[in-house]
Order: sequence, then structure tokens, then C-alpha cells
Amino acid sequence: MRRCRRPALLVLLLAAPRLAAGDEEHRTARAGEAASGTVFGKTLTATERDRSRITYLNAGAVLLPGGPDEKEFGPMGGLYLWRVSADGTSRLRGIVAVISNEVRWDRALPGVGGLSLVLTFDSLTPWWARSEYVAGVRIAAGELKWNQARGGAGLALRKSLPPGACDNGLDAALTYEPGGLWFLRGSDTAPGYVVPVDTYEGRLHLRLRADALERNLLEMPHRGWSAGLDGLAGWRARWEPWGFPAAPETGGRNWQAVSGFAYAAFAPFPGLSERHRLIASLHAGAGSDLDRFSAFRLGGGSNWGDFETLSRIALAGAGVDEIFSSRYAILDLEYRWEALFFLYLQLRGTLAWADRIVPVAGGTATKTGSLPVLTAGLTSGLPWNLALELAASWNFGLERVTDGRLEKGSFSLLFSVTKEF
Repeated sequence: MRRCRRPALLVLLLAAPRLAAGDEEHRTARAGEAASGTVFGKTLTATERDRSRITYLNAGAVLLPGGPDEKEFGPMGGLYLWRVSADGTSRLRGIVAVISNEVRWDRALPGVGGLSLVLTFDSLTPWWARSEYVAGVRIAAGELKWNQARGGAGLALRKSLPPGACDNGLDAALTYEPGGLWFLRGSDTAPGYVVPVDTYEGRLHLRLRADALERNLLEMPHRGWSAGLDGLAGWRARWEPWGFPAAPETGGRNWQAVSGFAYAAFAPFPGLSERHRLIASLHAGAGSDLDRFSAFRLGGGSNWGDFETLSRIALAGAGVDEIFSSRYAILDLEYRWEALFFLYLQLRGTLAWADRIVPVAGGTATKTGSLPVLTAGLTSGLPWNLALELAASWNFGLERVTDGRLEKGSFSLLFSVTKEF
């Protein structure tokens, strides 16, 4: 998805001071375009790309030095597929990572004016047991092996939006998603812990997406806006109290959740060239009768990528899926500078609020607290159709128990490499 033919990363630190005066007419290369530039007398080029047929492999990790047990290293990645037919009547988007998969296909119905048939599939089937965390402390006695998989079918209404690229448009879909949840004990699960019953779960899913973004050469928002909404209502056929016998969990049979996001990319001040961008985003969600199997998951990761990755919830400083929450709001403001046509430096401030479980005298309680974060990073094209994302973050509000003391603050590193084919 991102191409640069010759070695480039060596110029990173040397290129930053080269922001020249009189650069008002600079034009940032857009996604899919051919681009070239001269660095220290050498010409670097990026070839034109067909954005309607994309295949790439991504591998990365969230690192938490000295972080919670089993959260110090959180791998992420997968094989990404995007296919749009020549006439625009069918689209396929898939992320395949074996233990985690997400596929969506839609095809226009002839003679029905923008209406499409939609088929979906998603699954999460890790073979290891997973635990919840309170202030960075793993609750090993409640660990579970739990898996889920579901299909889906429904109808969507799609309309193109400017600037008219293959990923720009308004998409409203309603699908029914039948699936199942199944559970096993882990090696550390307490003997008296009651494992949830395996169950059928059906979901009604209202999905809205609107994308009017221009993207730069590395598929990052450059100008315009994007927004989305997901409304979910789930029902479980069999559900009985589970968990620790002294305080069993009784909710979750019928649950509802609504989440949404909005992005805007624009020039920070009049008169500056396109090298300078501000990106503002908001993610928020709330639900009713949610449990650990239906709640929102907040944690480290990236929402860099295609149009749909913008909907991901990313909270730097936390481990992958570390926090489950029934309410959250995350506001980001990022300044990005184009050092070279394939190299972007970023500084981002985040202010997040979320319901989460915290330790209190005599036990735990659910608390809503603020989580401010500061992140510095870079995104760059590399030779051999590679791209790199690096970011370092400090979360000022996340609480951790260290040597028996409750302390605030958590440092994280994000590393990601993408290879396009």
C-alpha cells in the first residue's frame, strides 16, 4: 500500500531542519499517485498505485516496558485485502490473522438504486486464556479461554462522496449477525470460579460510514472529514450467573451498545504549506448491560491504515485490549509535518475519559477518570514496498500497582511494519 524504492530512513534526523522558507506552493502527494523528490542529490521515487486492488501484510507490537504481567508485549498485524470491481458494484475488505479475522463483502443489487447485499464474518479465537486487569494487576483467578465467531447478512445503501476515490462514500447498512460464544478454564482459573455457559448470540448491527477524506501517499488523512456510527443490540440464548461465587456476574443476556467516531484534517494556520497538517478526532461509546464479552475494549494500537481502521479505539500507554469499559470518550489532536514526501513526523495530544475498574479499600469499584496522553512518532515509506510506523507515548492518568504502591503513569512503544504486494 505504501511504496518507496530507495533507502530513505537514514535522512530522518537530517531532514527535519530543512523546512525551507517560501514553501507555500508545496503540494503533498496523494494516495495512489506517483511521486519523487531529491534528497542530498539522490532522486527517490514512489510509483503509481491502483487503490482499488490492495494487498499488504502487517506485523507489529505494542511494548510496555515494565508493564503488567503478560501485557509487556502485545503483537498485532495480519493480511489485508481490499478489492473494488471496475464498475464499483462490488467491494471486498478482509483482515486475516488466523486467531482474529474480519471480512466484509457487498454487491450492488441490479435495478435497486444504490442498494447492496452485505455479507460479513468475524472471529476471535486465541488458544490461550485471557485475564482482566485492575490497575495493571492481572486477575489470574478469573482467566478464561473464550472465543467468538459470527456471520452476518443484510442490506446497505451506498452513495459516492467527493473527492470520489474508491474509499470515499456514504454507507448505511443494517445486518443481522448470528454467532456463538464458547468458554474453557485456564491453567490459573480458581477452582471455584464458575465458567460461563456456551451460548448462541445474535446481534442486530446498524452501521453508518461517511468518508470524504483526501489521503496522502502513506494513506494518512490529509484533508477533509470522516465519521461513523455503530449501533449493536445483542441477545444470548443461554446465560446463567458466572464468575466468582461471592460476587457472581448476572448481566449480559440482552445488551446494547452505541459507538461513533469523527475525523477532520486541515491546515493549522492560513499561509502554511501542505507540509503542515492538523488532525482532530473523537471516539466515543456507551452501552447497557455490558460484560467483559460485549464491552468496549481500550488499549494500545494504531488506527493508521484504510478508511475502516479510523473506527478503531486506540488508547496509548495501555496494553492491547487491557481495559474493558461501558463508557468512553477519546479526543485526539495531532500536528503532522511532512519532512519528505514519504516521511511524516507527528506529535499528538490525547484526552480520554473511561469507566474502568480500579482498586479501592476492601475491593474494587468502577470509576470514571481522565487519561491524558502525549505521543511522538513517525510514519515513513521504505524500500521494497515497505512502510514503518513508530510511536512513543506516556499516559499520565493510567494507574499501575508497583511494589504494592498505586502510581500514575504508563510508557508504551508502538512498532509496525507493512509490506505491500
